[in-house]
Amino acid sequence: MLYVILIVVLLAFVSVSNYIASRNMESESNAIVNDSIPITKTTNSLLTDLINQETGIRGYEITGIEQYLEPYTTGRKQLEEDLDNIRMYDKKYPTLQLIMDTQAIPAITNLQKFFDSQLELIRAGKFDEAKARTATGKTMMDRYRVIHTSIEKIIIQITENAYETSLKAGKTSRTITLVGGIIALIAGVLSLFISFRAIHAEEELRKSEESYRYMAESLETQNEEIIAQQEEQQVTLAKLSEREQDLELISSYQEKLTGYVELKDFLKHTLPALLNSLLQDAALVVMKRENAGTAPSYEVIHSIGYPKEHIQVHQKELFGPARRVFEEGTNLIHTRDVSGHEKGVHGGMTHAVDHYVPLHDDKQTVIGFLLLTSYQSSVFQENNQRLTKGLVRQFGLAFFAQVMNDERVKQAAHLAELNDELIAEKLLIEGQRDLIQNILESAHEGMMMCDSEGTILFSNHRMNRYFGLNERIGENLVACCHAIAAETTSFFGAAASIESLINGTHTHLTQRFGFVLDDQPQHAELYATVVSEDTEQQGYLFVFRDRTEEERVDEMKNEFISIVSHELRTPLASVLGFIEILLHRELPHDKQKKYMETIYKEAHRLSNLINDFLDLQRMESGRQLYHFSPINLLPTVQDIVDQWQDKQNHSIVVHQQEQELWVRADADRIRQVFHNLISNAIKYSPGAERVDIYLSAANGKIVAAVQDYGLGIPEEAHDQMFSKFFRVDNSDRRQIGGTGLGLAIVKEIVEGHNGQISYESQMGEGTTFRIEFEQYKLSSMEGKIVVFEDDDDLAKLIQIALTKLNLPSIQLRSAEEGIIALNRCKGEPILFIVDIHLEGVKNGWDFISDLSRHPMYYQTPVIVSTALDQPLDFHEKDIQKYLKKPFSMERLVQVAKNLLDNKKSNAYVFPAQDKDSLSSTLQRNGIDVLEMKENMDMIEVEIKKPKLDA
Repeated sequence: MLYVILIVVLLAFVSVSNYIASRNMESESNAIVNDSIPITKTTNSLLTDLINQETGIRGYEITGIEQYLEPYTTGRKQLEEDLDNIRMYDKKYPTLQLIMDTQAIPAITNLQKFFDSQLELIRAGKFDEAKARTATGKTMMDRYRVIHTSIEKIIIQITENAYETSLKAGKTSRTITLVGGIIALIAGVLSLFISFRAIHAEEELRKSEESYRYMAESLETQNEEIIAQQEEQQVTLAKLSEREQDLELISSYQEKLTGYVELKDFLKHTLPALLNSLLQDAALVVMKRENAGTAPSYEVIHSIGYPKEHIQVHQKELFGPARRVFEEGTNLIHTRDVSGHEKGVHGGMTHAVDHYVPLHDDKQTVIGFLLLTSYQSSVFQENNQRLTKGLVRQFGLAFFAQVMNDERVKQAAHLAELNDELIAEKLLIEGQRDLIQNILESAHEGMMMCDSEGTILFSNHRMNRYFGLNERIGENLVACCHAIAAETTSFFGAAASIESLINGTHTHLTQRFGFVLDDQPQHAELYATVVSEDTEQQGYLFVFRDRTEEERVDEMKNEFISIVSHELRTPLASVLGFIEILLHRELPHDKQKKYMETIYKEAHRLSNLINDFLDLQRMESGRQLYHFSPINLLPTVQDIVDQWQDKQNHSIVVHQQEQELWVRADADRIRQVFHNLISNAIKYSPGAERVDIYLSAANGKIVAAVQDYGLGIPEEAHDQMFSKFFRVDNSDRRQIGGTGLGLAIVKEIVEGHNGQISYESQMGEGTTFRIEFEQYKLSSMEGKIVVFEDDDDLAKLIQIALTKLNLPSIQLRSAEEGIIALNRCKGEPILFIVDIHLEGVKNGWDFISDLSRHPMYYQTPVIVSTALDQPLDFHEKDIQKYLKKPFSMERLVQVAKNLLDNKKSNAYVFPAQDKDSLSSTLQRNGIDVLEMKENMDMIEVEIKKPKLDA
């Protein structure tokens, strides 16, 4: 009967399971449909990853800042993960795999290669080439978006097909389940008949089970005996394994006891092995240090396992077990409570057991001790005391051997140091000797030494060059001096003074004389010093100093004083003379005018001369200020040439290849340079009628050359052409006036502009002076935010803050640059951020005034920043101003965004300040105010639209 019931239950279970299977099939089909959601998310994520990479590359291309590459790096990494995720669906959906392999993957690979090449171009500084390829990247992204749309359509088709298939499968499964239920009922009826037949078979089985049970009990008894034997064998095997582990620990530990050069390496490797072998937690080694004349000290030379704050490395005295181990020389055990960090991270350690083990030398004297600490209940393995003692004793013997080896190494190192010190001392003495020799030989003065009797001991190469004394070392100095005086009569006085000094008649010697060397007149000064050691006189040191250059400088100074006196007195005499005539005589009006013009011309000449002196003094002292701004060199030079054209007999011709040559310079000082060069060219070409000026640009340089066809410059004067007060000494030039300051001033101005000056000259054919400046490239404002700021750091900060607007920006350092760029601008700028105090002569108000009158761009938004008082401890740099803005960078970005969103308003934005004073300032600068609105820390000023010229 039970068998029938089981059969019925089984058939019913089959029917139910079939029904559940059909429902599961529907749920699985629904799960297939749900696969489309992660596939869709993954494909969308692929597009997002590519867009992020493109955004990172574009941000880095615009700003050049590495932090903008973060979206690119993140997108690239996420792209690889998304590609791996979508490949999991390849086998399930062949159609999706086909479009991914043939279209999507190649397109993504091409985009990756394009992004990598763009990044390489930007890092190589090829920004123009990178920008030129931007359109290619956009085209490739558009192609991928088309492919992405195709993938989405395929996913939708896959979803619809899978859903229809799952519904059909569910219906079929339920039909099969119904048929299975009917079959189960038929099987149940048949099972009732079979159960009656099974009852008889069960009775026969019970009889056979009893016989089988007896046999099983006997087998179980035999199995228990076998298990007992196996347990005994396992215990024996465990003991053997434990012994084998002990032997491995001992072998490993013994291997680490030898082979170390230094004691610290020995302790670093052996103590951890010892702790592992003895199952200890911490250890340290203390050494006794004997001090000469004082009590011994104790040093912890190594520790492991203890908190650092519990270890005191140096101690003058020990107490308790540590002291007893030195006095008794035996092992000591001490139990103590733990505190502080020694309790462990979890605070579960409450007490510790310290084992003090003495360390002996070869005479069994205690030289230190080993401290082993256990934070457990026992010190050592209680069942293995002999092993423990053996390992500790081996450590003590190896430690003493290592200490002795360390001492030998230290002694060897000390001997090596002593040897090195001896060698170094020897080299030092030799070096000092050579140094003294080199000093004497390299000195600009000639030096010679003789003993107290006058015997020459030493002479350096300069003294030998003058008088050839190296060949007379060992001879009497007095005799040598008389021989020299016989050839050079001017040396007779010096020879007599040297003889008097050696004879003891004079106590010191200072003598000046002249002589001829290599057909050139020379001036010299000879003085002597007594060389003595303690109170014993060793000899005399004679120093021969060349005064030729000093005499030449004195001569130049006298000539300069003569020139200056003449140059100042000549115009001053003319001025005084004509004024005296005007004061004491009645003259016709035309003569009065002529005399007044002469007085004016001479006074102007006198003023220029004084200004040259003052300019040169300021330049040499570093107090000359330059107001840099962009200037076109062509009209500047042409204007200067026009001024000179009618004043002299020379014809000045300007040759240029370009129509514009822009440099960043101080306009007044550049004019001074060309005035001086043209003046020199005319002055030193009295027989010529022409001066040529060549202006050109090449390799980022502006080159200006002034060529005359006059006297030329002698070879010996080339090294001093740019020296102060230098004038070439030549009979042809004696009638040419001048102070020798013009070229010195030109050189100072050119170098102050980071330029270079040079010249080429040929006697009788003329001279060409050439100056070079860096070429200035005019900035373009089209479609950019323009930041007027001469502080580079602050300008960089503002530009970084403005990157939030995703708009390009440029920095201009002067109002002049902005005015020039504004007048040449062909497209509308986006926004102006103007600082009032700028680098050039003009300020921010000048630019704002020009902008307000511009017929096209007067509506461009402007944010004006002003400089407040400087802190007391702040020191300005030459080209850097302190600007304390009343608003943060976030506020600046917010105001800029508001202005850009409302470009129709003719408004300027100023920091909060006095409205009446601001209105007056704007009116003075030609800006008409319609309305002023105050908003938080800002003032918005509405300006009047300028009138357009016909």
